[in-house]
Amino acid sequence: PADAGERRGRAYLRFAVVDRAGVLAEITAAMRDAGVSIESMIQRGGGVETARDVTGANQSIAETVQIIIVTHAGPEARVAAALERLRGSPSLAGEPMWMDILDL
Repeated sequence: PADAGERRGRAYLRFAVVDRAGVLAEITAAMRDAGVSIESMIQRGGGVETARDVTGANQSIAETVQIIIVTHAGPEARVAAALERLRGSPSLAGEPMWMDILDL
């Protein structure tokens, strides 16, 4: 079997992101620079991320939204490179989710 760098296919990607201007551009720039072609994209309305402060009270951190991207078929290594470029970005409110799409 081919290793992950040689495998090709479509990918489903879901990002929880901070709801502010420029975040979508940051994600699509990472995809562009890695050579990943986007088939479809949708943004789902957000929620407010909360955390407890030292007193135990809930404090609002930031409104988050979900961005879902489906890619055209291509090398999985390119998707991995795009996600690596986004790693640690303050725009992300968690780790992106990546699932392979199996075309039967």
